[in-house]
Amino acid sequence: MALNRRTLLAGFSALTTLLVTPSRAYSTPSQEPDLSRFTVYAGGMRGRLLTRHGNPFGQGNTAVLSEIPLNDSPIRQTVLETYGVHAPLVAADLDRIALIDQYSSRCLLVDMDHKTVGQIMAPKGFMFGGHGVRLNGTSLFVATLYYRSPKTKTDTGLLMVTDLTNGKIQDIKPSYGLQPHDMDMLPHGGGLVLAHRGSTLNHTGDTTKTYQKEVISPGLTVLATDDLSFKKFVPTPHNAEVSHLAVRPDGQVLCCLNQKLNTTGRPPEEANNMVTQAFDGIDALLDEIEVVQESYGISLPLPGVLVNLESGKTSEYLPLPAHQRQGQSVAVNSLTGIGVISYVRGSGLLFMTPDGKAKAINSRDIGLDNVTGLADLPGTPYMAMCGFKNDLIIVDVESHIPIFTRKMAMLGAAHLSVVAT
Repeated sequence: MALNRRTLLAGFSALTTLLVTPSRAYSTPSQEPDLSRFTVYAGGMRGRLLTRHGNPFGQGNTAVLSEIPLNDSPIRQTVLETYGVHAPLVAADLDRIALIDQYSSRCLLVDMDHKTVGQIMAPKGFMFGGHGVRLNGTSLFVATLYYRSPKTKTDTGLLMVTDLTNGKIQDIKPSYGLQPHDMDMLPHGGGLVLAHRGSTLNHTGDTTKTYQKEVISPGLTVLATDDLSFKKFVPTPHNAEVSHLAVRPDGQVLCCLNQKLNTTGRPPEEANNMVTQAFDGIDALLDEIEVVQESYGISLPLPGVLVNLESGKTSEYLPLPAHQRQGQSVAVNSLTGIGVISYVRGSGLLFMTPDGKAKAINSRDIGLDNVTGLADLPGTPYMAMCGFKNDLIIVDVESHIPIFTRKMAMLGAAHLSVVAT
């Protein structure tokens, strides 16, 4: 079936579709790569910013699904009646997209025409953790579920197995850790690995606490793919959540860490001193939201971490601390083996070669501010990247040079998925 649908869904009141006039540019017009077989999908949570939707001052239920062809075809953006889309899981062969939210009890199922065909509800006391992975050779996908308001180490998360074709829940399993978020498949049938944030209490506003999150058991959990049974747990370093990961061809896992200074509720002088001490010798540019929205907190510089699941050894990479703040996405390019981590508050990108050499850059140097989503373009040395607010670009992961740009509003996009025809 065709992937690039452009038929307006008249009469379906649960969504609004907008076709955006293309705006793109190649950095090297004489050597244009053939990207036309790829379509990028992005989720978002700020559909109300589109006046066409008619609810700019409404609260919630303004999720956005963006369908972005890497050619001159129009970009399609559909506002849907659900809170947000953290990561879209695209199963084109099944005519389904699971719009997995974070901190919400509902996951919407749509078809490739963006038409809602069903919804999946989290069990009482839990909410979706934002990510999922399809089980190879099946119509089933596994989604992470957070325990609502965890307080102790026993308040662990769940994994939900659901059939994409009909939205029926097939099984619910323990995740064997606190706040499971991102996940990926290990090579050669080695299992499924997921990132447990490992946090319990949120200390926002508690001026006796230096850090925003109470992190007690962060790490990577390996499960068997056949029955999601526990195989092993590998802890990650620092007083920080491990949020996102990607598996390299050699089976090692690249992941990112997050922790914030708990500046909320403090007098300006005290909050300023906390920032000065934490950023000693680091000339960083704070994001506006960190200062204007008092409850947000200040994201700390933290390394990218490479985890050897066999030995349990972890290696840390922090070449550009000013820009390595709030790790957002991790992806590995399948052709070159180069891994990339995006940092949304630091507007940074960390590139790591298969032999462990790391380099970080300011994402603004390649045209992206507040970089969030990353996705591999299989069979090429390229990766799709987007900003939280604006634009999607295709970057050569070896040269770090952008080769294709689509100027667009990303509307609060967090993660990307790619479909090749």
